[in-house]
Amino acid sequence: MQTIKKNLKSEDNMVFESGTGSGKTICTISSTLEYAIENNKKIIYTTRTNAQQRQVILELREIRKKNPDIKNNIFGVGIQGRSNMCLLARNDPEFEIGTSEELSKFCSNKKKNTKSNNNKGCSFYKNTLDNEKVKKIIKWTKKNLPTAEEFIQYCEEKNHCPYEINKILMKESQLVVVPYVYVFDPMIRNMLFDSLSLPEEDMILIVDEAHNLPDYLRDQYSAQLTLYMLSNCVLESEKYGDPSIADGKITISEFCKMLNEIILDLRDTYVYKIMENGIRTGSAKNNDAFIPSNEFQTEILSRLKITSKKLHEIIGDLIAYGEKIQEYCQKDGKLPRSYLHKLGLFLDFWISLEMNQYIKLIVDAKSGKNPRIEAYCLDPSVGTDVIRSFHSSIHMSGTLEPLEEYRDSLGLNENTELVSYPSPFPRENRKLLYVRDVTTKYSEMVKDDKILDKMKNHVTNICNTFPKNTMVFFPSYNIMSMFKENGNFNGIKRCLFVEEQRMSQAALMGLVSDFKEYGNQDGDGATMFSVMGGRISEGMDFPAEQLEIAIIVGIPYPKPTARQRGLQRYYDLKFRKGWEYTVEAPTARKILQSVGRLIRDENDRGIAIILDRRASRFKKYIRELQESKNLMADMKSFIEK
Repeated sequence: MQTIKKNLKSEDNMVFESGTGSGKTICTISSTLEYAIENNKKIIYTTRTNAQQRQVILELREIRKKNPDIKNNIFGVGIQGRSNMCLLARNDPEFEIGTSEELSKFCSNKKKNTKSNNNKGCSFYKNTLDNEKVKKIIKWTKKNLPTAEEFIQYCEEKNHCPYEINKILMKESQLVVVPYVYVFDPMIRNMLFDSLSLPEEDMILIVDEAHNLPDYLRDQYSAQLTLYMLSNCVLESEKYGDPSIADGKITISEFCKMLNEIILDLRDTYVYKIMENGIRTGSAKNNDAFIPSNEFQTEILSRLKITSKKLHEIIGDLIAYGEKIQEYCQKDGKLPRSYLHKLGLFLDFWISLEMNQYIKLIVDAKSGKNPRIEAYCLDPSVGTDVIRSFHSSIHMSGTLEPLEEYRDSLGLNENTELVSYPSPFPRENRKLLYVRDVTTKYSEMVKDDKILDKMKNHVTNICNTFPKNTMVFFPSYNIMSMFKENGNFNGIKRCLFVEEQRMSQAALMGLVSDFKEYGNQDGDGATMFSVMGGRISEGMDFPAEQLEIAIIVGIPYPKPTARQRGLQRYYDLKFRKGWEYTVEAPTARKILQSVGRLIRDENDRGIAIILDRRASRFKKYIRELQESKNLMADMKSFIEK
C-alpha cells in the first residue's frame, strides 16, 4: 500500500505480482481510494470478466463499514455492456449477441422515439425521464452499494433502465468497475469518459488479472473475414438488393462469392500445400499458415482486372450500402446490423495495415467448415496509448513474472515500478511435486504407448486413494476430451464433474457449486476435470476442503501454429526474448493460476502434482517445485501432516 501511494504521488505506473488470496484487491482499492478522495481523483478499475467485478464492490462495502465518518465519500458502481444492462437486450436472443456499436445505435433510436412519444420507444428509458423516480433509485443505490447484477435486478423490478441510471451514478462515483473493453476500445472509452465528466489526468487506472491484458489487446486489435460472414453478406444482398459494382463488372453477391473462392484457394495453397494441378506438395501440420501481405488484394485485382483505386471505390460502396441497410433495419425495430458494412470496414483495414505490427494468416477453422483470413496483431502496445494519459496506472496479478515482459509488451515507460511480493502464507501449507515417468509431449507419446497408461494410473490412484476434493487440469479441452473419450478414467470411483467448453456461465457456476458441496461434507470428496487457462482456473475461490489436491496433466505449451511462430519471431526481433516472452512465461502463468486455486488464506492446505517430466524447466517460476520418486508415499506423508 505504501508503494502504491508513492507511485500515485509521483504519477508513475506500477506493475506488481502477489499470490492468489494475498489481498491484492483490498490493498489496492484502499490505498487508491484514500488518495483519490484527498486529491479529487476517480478510479477506473478494469477486470477481464463481469464475474470479477463482484469482488471489487464487496470489498468497497467492507471499506465503507470500517469508515462510517466518511461513508458518503465512498461510493462505486459496477458497469457492464448494454448486452447485459439493457433490459430489452437481456430478453431478446438477437440483441444479446449485438456488438457494442449496434446496440448503441439501437438504443439511440429507441430513446429518440421515446422522446417523440411514439409507440416504438422504450418504456424502461421513459421511466428514467421521471426525476423523482430516478432520485429514489439513486438513493437506494448509494445506501446499498449493489453489485452490477443486484443493481440490474432492482432496476428491472422498478421498470427503469439500469444502463441509463448508471450513467447518472458514474458522475458521483469515486470508483467505477468496468470490463477491459471500456478502457481499451476507443468508441466505448469516449462514452465512459463523457459520462464521468472528468479529464483522463484526474483518473487512476487499475488493471486486475493483468496477465490477461496483452492477449486481450492482441485479439481486440486483430480482424478476420470468415466464410460464414461472406455467406451472410450474400444473403443480405439478396434480401435488400444486389447492385452492380466495379463499373458494372460484378454484383455485390458475386463479389462476395469470389472472395469466398479466394479464401478457399489460399487455404488449399498455404495450409494444405495443394498446387493448381491438384498435387499436394506437403502435409498440413497445423490449421493455419502465413500468407504474403498483398496476396489477397492482388487476387481480387487480378480476377476483376481492376486497379487499386477501383478497389478503394468498391470498399467505399460496400460501406455506404451497408449503412443504408443499417437504416432499414433500424426502421423495422431491429438491430442496425449489416454484414456488408462489416466487410467494407474489414477490407479497408486489411489493405492499409502497418505490417511491422501485424501478420496475415489463412486459418482453416471449424474442421474446414469456416476458413478465414486474419490480420493478427502482434504488438499489444498498439492499444495502450491511453494508459499514458491517466494520472497513474496500477497493474496487478497473482502470476505476472517476468514483470519486464509485461512492461515491455504494453509499452510502459522504463520508470514503471516492478515489484514481486512473496506469498504471506506458510510455505509448509503447500506442496508442489512433479514426476518424470510421464509427459504429454506428442512425439514421446507416439513412441511410447505406455505413457498414457501411466498417466491414467497416476490420476486414478490419486483420486481413489485420497478422499479429498480433487481438480484435474488438462492443457486443453481437446486433450481432456481425448482422455475422457478413450475411457481412461473410468476407474475413478468418485463423483466426476467435467467442465465443458461451451458451458453457459450459469451452468458452470452450478457445476462448481455442486463440486464445492462435496468438499464441505465429510464424505469421499469429488473429482473435477477442467483446463488450464479456462474460467475455473482463474479467479474462482475454493477455500479449505473445497479443493485440496490439484493434478496438472502435462505442460500447457502454446500450439506451434503460424500465429505462435509469428509472435515468437516478433518478440525475438523486438526484445531478443521470443521463447521466454511468448512460450515459457505464458505457460508458467497457466500452471501457477491452476495451482493458485489451492491456497486462498493462511489456514488452507493443498498439494499439486505436475504429471510431466518437463516441469523441471519451470523451477525459476515455481521455486518450491520438487521431484517425487514415490508419488503416493510423498502425498500420503504431506496429507497426514
